[in-house]
Amino acid sequence: MMQQQDKKKVLFFLPPTVGGAERVTVIIAKMLPLDEFEVKFVVVGNSLGDIVRFIPESYSIRLLRIKKIWYGGTVRILNIVRGEKPDIVFSSLLYLNARLIIVAKLCGTKVIVRNNIDLSRTTHKANIPLVRLTYKWADKVIAQQEEMHDEVISYTGLPAEKVITMHNPIDVDYIKECLKAENPFSQEAQSQYKYIWVARFCLEKGQDLIVRAFEMVHRDKPNAHLYLLGKYDEENAFFKSIRDYVNSHELHEHVHFVGFDSNPFRWIKYADCYVMPSRLEGLPNSLIDAMYLGKPVVATKCIPVIDRIVKDGYNGIVVESENIKALAEGMKNAPSLKDFEMTYHPATCEDFISLFKNI
Repeated sequence: MMQQQDKKKVLFFLPPTVGGAERVTVIIAKMLPLDEFEVKFVVVGNSLGDIVRFIPESYSIRLLRIKKIWYGGTVRILNIVRGEKPDIVFSSLLYLNARLIIVAKLCGTKVIVRNNIDLSRTTHKANIPLVRLTYKWADKVIAQQEEMHDEVISYTGLPAEKVITMHNPIDVDYIKECLKAENPFSQEAQSQYKYIWVARFCLEKGQDLIVRAFEMVHRDKPNAHLYLLGKYDEENAFFKSIRDYVNSHELHEHVHFVGFDSNPFRWIKYADCYVMPSRLEGLPNSLIDAMYLGKPVVATKCIPVIDRIVKDGYNGIVVESENIKALAEGMKNAPSLKDFEMTYHPATCEDFISLFKNI
């Protein structure tokens, strides 16, 4: 189904939210040269949401207005694919992947899906039977890291040539543009030890762990401040528990709930240390971005790949998940790490172009 001028038409399906999987989907789409590919985005949800802030205006965006994916979502996606007649469809979240594979099978369209989380670790277990049922029809499955690659094969029985390991790319040009923004910290903050964590507020991201660790850090470093970037709901029980802990332990002047910011890079640039207290990750993009920006990091060993992308004692400190004391010690020591090089090796633009060309 080649399009005019021999361009391959690719539809990228994603939800309106802003998380690592959504951001990587946009980055991959932007890597495809527009003289060879016709790229369109389909946002599946109630509204276009915050993700459109990251999609350049030159790209076509279509809203597939769906309240819940199981309310006729697969049929609605099928109608779009039949109408658009793409050569390739792509998605990067398990619940979308399974449905898009079914649609691609029915339409005779090539389909590439990317796993956003290890199947054994997903909190949405209902997705696993769908993955097992549908992945056999995928043309390529992208795993973010080596353990995920092996697990996909183990869970689905796919032949090894259908599953490819591609570490998350870094959007270098976009980051450089974002770094032109002014320092977001106040003048008074220049003398602070500034710790930062960028993630939506939820149990998996461990904001409850980092504030408890920060309390220990603050005892030794009275001028330490913690900045938590990420979307939160003031009525959410998890967020309330963190805010109440901060207030009851008199940390309210030193722990800052920044909220969502479409440009977290300016915060990371001027911080002293990046801390990832996660309980669960696929491959943490914000940690990788912080490493790219030359910041010492503290990271929990929530997935095995952390030990490979962070060189302990060189450009960061790796600690066991849920170990608040070790997290605090890492936060105390990491800012002293200096003069290190990037130890993470992302998939390149050429890698993704080759994948989409040769499928």
